[in-house]
Amino acid sequence: MPLSNPASSSAALKRRPALPNLPTLPELHDERTLRIALVTEYYYPHLGGVCEHVHFFAREARRRGHRVDIITSNLPGAEPQPHVIRLGRSQPVYANGSQARITVGLGLRKEMRRILREGRYDVVHVHSPLTPILPLLAIEEADCPVVGTFHTYFDKSNGYRFLNGYFQRRLDMLDAAICVSHSTTVALERYFSAPWQIIPNGIDTDVFHPSVSAPAAIRKDVPSILFLGRFDPRNGLSTLIDSFRKVKGKRRQAQLVVVGDGPLREHYYKQARGDRDITFVGAVLEGRPSYYAHSSIYACPTTKASFGITLLESMACETPIVCSDILGFQDVVVNGREALMTPCGDRDAIADALVQLLDDEGLRIQLGTTGRYESMKYSWPRVTSQVLDVYHNVMGRVAVSV
Repeated sequence: MPLSNPASSSAALKRRPALPNLPTLPELHDERTLRIALVTEYYYPHLGGVCEHVHFFAREARRRGHRVDIITSNLPGAEPQPHVIRLGRSQPVYANGSQARITVGLGLRKEMRRILREGRYDVVHVHSPLTPILPLLAIEEADCPVVGTFHTYFDKSNGYRFLNGYFQRRLDMLDAAICVSHSTTVALERYFSAPWQIIPNGIDTDVFHPSVSAPAAIRKDVPSILFLGRFDPRNGLSTLIDSFRKVKGKRRQAQLVVVGDGPLREHYYKQARGDRDITFVGAVLEGRPSYYAHSSIYACPTTKASFGITLLESMACETPIVCSDILGFQDVVVNGREALMTPCGDRDAIADALVQLLDDEGLRIQLGTTGRYESMKYSWPRVTSQVLDVYHNVMGRVAVSV
């Protein structure tokens, strides 16, 4: 049931799912199995692209017979899970125009060292390697090859500027540096030098597909426009609410379905002003494919992103997209192929693109069909194979040097 009365539903919105409930996949076995440690500040019940990447890669690698441990922080609401090792306490901080997380606690270095030694890993894979605390500790304490994946686009970083030498030395300790997109390399190359490799985020095209049941929150009497993301200023929900009002002002009937949560929820409730055509659903983990598949349009007015993972999810569900024309999204979609792209933050342009798609069912079908086809290039089996190839390459180089 949709949470259309924000004032009475704050408690419900604060509940977060622990892990996605996914179908069991048949096991495969690679010729050589590895012991892999994935180190990340971000994992469930936090919601976001990094923890999605870590979780789905681990799932696919385990399916192939590899032993994968996820080393992360303790978050409120986190439940014990097999092969998830938690240390310290996750603390939210404001950084890079958004809310980030760092791990705090006594003896973190000693604990990281113990975990890595006892794990006897063949490779340690650090996500967002140059961010405190756990990634940097893992780089410094690992006694096996270390691979790093960079996920973030940013315009500038005073930390990287003033502590450039420190961070470059840690970057040089990586045996391989992976970026999820070209835009990520553009950001990093303002401060650092490394032989970057681009391996994109993946998408589970068996989970995200058009043939799923409809959620109760989406009405059937009018077209629906979907927003899905954290309640973060750079994700552009304020812009979309204003644009949606312009759509209704042009005498187009529609529903705006908002899937997400965060500290700014009360701000967005107030902006919606009780509009009956704006439905706040709350945070959704397992049911995301149904929201994409049964929405007429996925709207993503994000102002800053390194990779369009939600664009991929929408594409896999055959849902056309209206999104910002930012560098991170240009790595994933082409204007007029899977999406209509608009100038960043332009409320009128977003409203015009939404109206264009609402009025043209044929165009919606064309963009959606092409999107599903293009999304198959990002399947997790394909992405995982590329990452495992990097592991084998760095392990081979280390073996030769020894």
